[in-house]
Amino acid sequence: MKRLSTIMIALIICACSGNQTKNQQTDATIHCHINGVVHDRPESSKLLLYIGVDGNIAGSSQPYCEIKISDSQFSYDLYLDEPQYCELVFEDEFKNGYWQAIDFIADDGTINMNLYPTEEVGKTDIEGPASTNEYQSYKVELRKLQDATNEVRNKLKAEGKTYTEEYSSLITQIEALENNSPKQKQLIEQIQAMTEEQTYAPETLAERKRYQAERLAKMLEIVTGEPSTARLAMLAKQMKYKLPPQELVDAFNNIYAVKMPDNAITKFCLRQIEGFQLQIGAQYIDFEAPDLDGQMHKLSDMIKDAELVLLDLWASWCGPCRTASIEMIPLYDKYHNKGFQIIGVARESGSTKAMEKAVKQDGYKWPQLVELDDRANIWAKYGCNNAAGRRILFDAQGKIIAFDPTIEQLTAEVEKRINK
Repeated sequence: MKRLSTIMIALIICACSGNQTKNQQTDATIHCHINGVVHDRPESSKLLLYIGVDGNIAGSSQPYCEIKISDSQFSYDLYLDEPQYCELVFEDEFKNGYWQAIDFIADDGTINMNLYPTEEVGKTDIEGPASTNEYQSYKVELRKLQDATNEVRNKLKAEGKTYTEEYSSLITQIEALENNSPKQKQLIEQIQAMTEEQTYAPETLAERKRYQAERLAKMLEIVTGEPSTARLAMLAKQMKYKLPPQELVDAFNNIYAVKMPDNAITKFCLRQIEGFQLQIGAQYIDFEAPDLDGQMHKLSDMIKDAELVLLDLWASWCGPCRTASIEMIPLYDKYHNKGFQIIGVARESGSTKAMEKAVKQDGYKWPQLVELDDRANIWAKYGCNNAAGRRILFDAQGKIIAFDPTIEQLTAEVEKRINK
């Protein structure tokens, strides 16, 4: 949930129960007025607004704006310098840890919304300017494909033809074991390593492949039409969490990167593609970020004399990240003066107070930089936009050696490369 860094948001004005914020921007290109009615959700009192395809991608930072729901209605005015992809999330859903984002294109004009509970999301109705309606029409087309395959899969499930006997047997064994026991963990790892052919029964596997091919064909039909914000947003959503099929990447490179190069959504896609394509053997990506005193530092300047570097992308709110970082302290103590360097970059939201507390509590001894509200898009550059963190190991020439090495793997690499 990030603020925008790739588009100049002139000002967002939220009309909450009829009260608008001050300093209304009058020279913005886009003035999107939104009226909404919330149906059958008496427990919902607030909506969270996210702007940009990456606005709610990590689930870690604050929303750009909070919108109050009063008497089942809400309204607000949004001022932008270009049409933009947006999402609304019900605050009560977000607090419960599961939510259905309501996505739309904000453009010049008025948008009318009718919003429903998550289980009735198909009834959600959004109408507005041409680009808003265009985007919604594409969603309807894809939803029809999804509904059709769901019907087939439900029939197969009723006939007991969803999973293979091997997969079903492992699930039965896992459910019978004590949670987090060594044996259960071993079986879970075994399931995670299974291929689709090992997981799904032949009938379900065939249906999955049929749907995937049909959906890809529909996506290509959409995104290869006349370039528009709506089509670009549909394409960008395919890049939020992983690299999509190469046909879609090619469509982006050949159409949108050429014809809409300055669009904020295009820039998001470029970052995503670069990050997802980062592989072992590639050169690390340089960046600048501040330390806790606000002093800016360039990564390349900080590591120019190191023999081996671990870039530790972590967050104060990420338990596994901090556990991994703590494990590295003895190794750093032993080899830092021999050429092993660690650079920490904490992904924080709103302020650095939690980070400062974590650094002090955990006892990190290496330099720490801050990625506050994704201002430098460092996580996207390293292919982990939706994650809490990642560890990237590279050598003196800047070539990436490993991603997320275990402490045993890291120790072996350090001892091999430092103790020559």
